[in-house]
Amino acid sequence: MNDVDRPSWIVKIPTPIWLILLVVIALLVGWAFELPAVLQHRPAGIALIVLGLAFSAWGWATFFERGAEIHPWSESHSTLVAIGPYRISRNPMYLGMVVTGIGAAFVGGTWAMWLVPVVLFLLDNFVIIPFEERSMERAYGEEYRAYKSRVRRWI
Repeated sequence: MNDVDRPSWIVKIPTPIWLILLVVIALLVGWAFELPAVLQHRPAGIALIVLGLAFSAWGWATFFERGAEIHPWSESHSTLVAIGPYRISRNPMYLGMVVTGIGAAFVGGTWAMWLVPVVLFLLDNFVIIPFEERSMERAYGEEYRAYKSRVRRWI
């Protein structure tokens, strides 16, 4: 395994943990600086949190059902999952976490909370997912490239 194939510490921290860390940091910043709400709608936020968690759970359950590895840094990939939510998005678990982050931002409402889904998206889109995609391409070659051409990364 060369350095490009080795996961960074960022990849080794699961996205749900990143989400929790970012929300806690945003809450602490909001509390410490007494930030006012800039855009807040709690009912919409709660609905988005439920929707995001449900979509992520559907992705996780589909992986579990197919016996797929859940961690992006797994050295082996026993199966290429292209059913259920993976027909809609190549990354339903990440998409669900970003939607959950948007929901948290609507609930909290401060600019610090609105940074949460942005930072989470940037981490997923530019660090975690590219690492995972390179690994899947090595494992499945043309089959994975065909899947990538059929199904978008996000939606």
